Amino acid sequence: MRKKMAKVDKEKDRLEQELQKYRSFYGDLDSPHPKGEAGGPPTTRESELKLRLRLVEEEANILGRKIVELEVENRGLRAELDDLRGEESSNVGLSRAEGGMGREQGSELSELRQQLQLVEDEAELLRRNLADVEEQNKRVTCELNKLRFKEGTRHTSGGNATGPASGAGDSSKAEALQEELKAARKQINELSGKVMQLQYENRVLLSNMQRYDLTSHLAITPRDSDAESDTGPGIGGRRGSDDDSSSSRLPPHRKREGPVGGESDSEEVRNARCLTPTRSLYSPESARLLSRSIRDRQQMIDIRAEAERLGRTIDRLIADTSTIIAEARVFVANGDLFGRMEDDDDGGRIREHELLYRINSQMKAFRKELQGFIDRLEVPKPEERDPEEPLSVSLARVCVGHELPFYYFALFS
Repeated sequence: MRKKMAKVDKEKDRLEQELQKYRSFYGDLDSPHPKGEAGGPPTTRESELKLRLRLVEEEANILGRKIVELEVENRGLRAELDDLRGEESSNVGLSRAEGGMGREQGSELSELRQQLQLVEDEAELLRRNLADVEEQNKRVTCELNKLRFKEGTRHTSGGNATGPASGAGDSSKAEALQEELKAARKQINELSGKVMQLQYENRVLLSNMQRYDLTSHLAITPRDSDAESDTGPGIGGRRGSDDDSSSSRLPPHRKREGPVGGESDSEEVRNARCLTPTRSLYSPESARLLSRSIRDRQQMIDIRAEAERLGRTIDRLIADTSTIIAEARVFVANGDLFGRMEDDDDGGRIREHELLYRINSQMKAFRKELQGFIDRLEVPKPEERDPEEPLSVSLARVCVGHELPFYYFALFS
């Protein structure tokens, strides 16, 4: 209705402006001469004025009808407005009786709504702050775990490897591994002492056998003595003259300071010593030495086998600890998993991994020492020896192999 009233007012203003324009252009009806036109004959002027008057009257009639229509419409709208106001007043009169009691409740409800809204806003703010704090805590925990693990692996010490109650199982395993490593090192030291003693005895036996073999090879054979006894004096004189004649041609020999071993002995002693190198090895004294060397060699073979078995056990332990250390590196690389664990469990696991890393490095160093010890053993491996060949024959070959360089050196010196 207000829109219609505004529309009617605008239309009225427009029509008034047009009427004012006509008045300014044609002038008033009471004026003798209209504005903007010159005087002329009265007949033509009257006809023009009548025409204009008719047009203006028609336009005024149209405007009057419009005004009447608008007034009627305005009256109808006012009647509708009065009806609506009457209904609203009746409704207000009925609701006043009920609203007397509900005003207090409405005010209380509004206050409660306001308080509830404030509490909800504060709870939402606290939730956001809590989420931010939790995320920051996770990041700080993850960084702390990484720094702890790096610091622990960098500064490994033996006295600071005590884990919490949660890591008692792994720490006990690590202690058992350390005890086993100490026992293995002690056993290796004992075996190395035995091997050194056996090597010394073996060298003594080899030197004795070489000395006996050299004396047997450098002894005068029976054929040389028979050849000297069969020659007559003539032959001896002729040989003497030949020797005198040839002595002038040959270079002088170096004089020997004493007899070579075996030359001053009697013929029976020389015949008893005239044995081949193979037979001299099986003389009564050499047989006793040979049996003793075979026993020592068997002990060295047993020591080598035991050392190799211990080396395989250490290899398995190194592989197990390397696997555990690799798993620890995977846990450290994944920061979310460390962020979900508690601080006590995390510190215990880090100390356990440090202990395992230290044990692994010690076992690797011990494995190198054990390999060097095995390499120092002068015993052929089981696959290098012929399975059909007895141990005594192989030992005899070793002894003869050691004798030959000394024999040739003494023979040509």
